[in-house]
Amino acid sequence: MKYYLNEDKTYRPAELMEWAEQFENMNRHVGSDMVDGKRVSTVWLGLDHSFGGDKPMLFETMVFSEHEPHTDIYMERYSTWDEAVEGHQKAIDWVKKHYG
Repeated sequence: MKYYLNEDKTYRPAELMEWAEQFENMNRHVGSDMVDGKRVSTVWLGLDHSFGGDKPMLFETMVFSEHEPHTDIYMERYSTWDEAVEGHQKAIDWVKKHYG
């Protein structure tokens, strides 16, 4: 359930302490943007959020409301770095469409 992000943006299973050390010391952001007053954030989770799915979901994009900073208004999860990069842009486009 825990994964280590390699330098080439691939990942592999990790033991708890290896995962925790990397997670504590790394920049986890794939992307972070302010768009029309909304914060779009895509990060490496390192923990599988697929809940029994076919592939691990290790990246997450969230959009946060400008009026309630800790309230998310959009969320998607991804299995690969490339999917996360694409998903981050999709979330930016979503904000522009709905709030721009």
